[in-house]
Amino acid sequence: MLNKLDQFFDLNCTSLTILVVMVFVFSYIALPNLRNLIHKYNFKNESGTRSSHLGNVPTFGGVVFFISYLFVLICIPELRNDSDVLLIISSFTIIFLTGFLDDLFELTPKVKMLGQLLAVGVLMFSNHFIVSSLNGVFDIYEIPFYLSIPLTALFLVFLTNAFNLIDGIDGLSAITAIVISGFYGWLFYTSEQQLYFVISMVTIASNLAFLRFNFSKHRKIFMGDTGSLLLGMVFGLQTVVLFNTEIHLLNFSFSRSKIILILIAILFIPILDVFRVILIRIMNKKPVFSPDRNHLHHILIDRGYTHKVVSIMIGLYNICIATIMFVVVQYVSFIEALFIFIFLFLSSMVVLFVLNKNRSAILRKLKIIKTINSFKF
Repeated sequence: MLNKLDQFFDLNCTSLTILVVMVFVFSYIALPNLRNLIHKYNFKNESGTRSSHLGNVPTFGGVVFFISYLFVLICIPELRNDSDVLLIISSFTIIFLTGFLDDLFELTPKVKMLGQLLAVGVLMFSNHFIVSSLNGVFDIYEIPFYLSIPLTALFLVFLTNAFNLIDGIDGLSAITAIVISGFYGWLFYTSEQQLYFVISMVTIASNLAFLRFNFSKHRKIFMGDTGSLLLGMVFGLQTVVLFNTEIHLLNFSFSRSKIILILIAILFIPILDVFRVILIRIMNKKPVFSPDRNHLHHILIDRGYTHKVVSIMIGLYNICIATIMFVVVQYVSFIEALFIFIFLFLSSMVVLFVLNKNRSAILRKLKIIKTINSFKF
């Protein structure tokens, strides 16, 4: 079987197109069948008080993502023969099982963290997944080995959870994943890093298919922690690889230290959301991991926008921020570009605080309207 696939797949433009189409078609067919299977065995996600949904919606959509990644990494010889593929597959499998078990049994935060640390720990066996230099950021270059591993692990766990936190409304996680993968795919294509370019294409194809059912009223399915934790780990892995990539391979004219600004701009939405939510919880003297409705998508939903509109708005905003920073870093110094990014970040925080200021009043009005509409005259 593998020999036949070896002959079929030769990662040129045509075979890549076929690959993306295959992943999309597989996901498009598999998701509704997975949904039916979940209904059959009564594996359902009960909407809680923070949810923007009513009733029960099947979850575990991330199973399809995992199968798609597994297929391309195992079956394509150019990828299978990469020295890091076994570590990637192992890490993806651990984080997938952690998310799957959490969707199934609601794991405790400590157990979820243990699963994430195991997934990250596997990656630490390769130097390609360890940040050993800051590339001159603030004049810092080499990082001592005893610091590089824990700092890299901390970043990977942070980004995995940051992406998991934005999975709160229909379409947002998938659209954000498509945006990030679009930028990352271009960077990997430019630097001729075939393995990670294909991973980006698979992410885009599977999430495009997922959107069809995530936005559906009658065949809705969630990706769950099964999908959001996996995607978060994928982007964390790719971010580290890009940060370690030599600037001449990316064909950029600016200094290597500026690549960090490009990467955090591409990851703008999950980073903005997690920092803002943590800040609010600290200000309110609540546990950092306590649930609430202070995420940016909740703010926009509570102001009356639909899930689809909010998800598209946030996705477009992410594209704008990433594009602005890519242009900025080519014309100004690192410090000037950093101040511009900080200005964009803080401006976004302020706008969200202003929008959220009267959220309680808006919710009370909505509650009154619903109560009035419930009466039969």
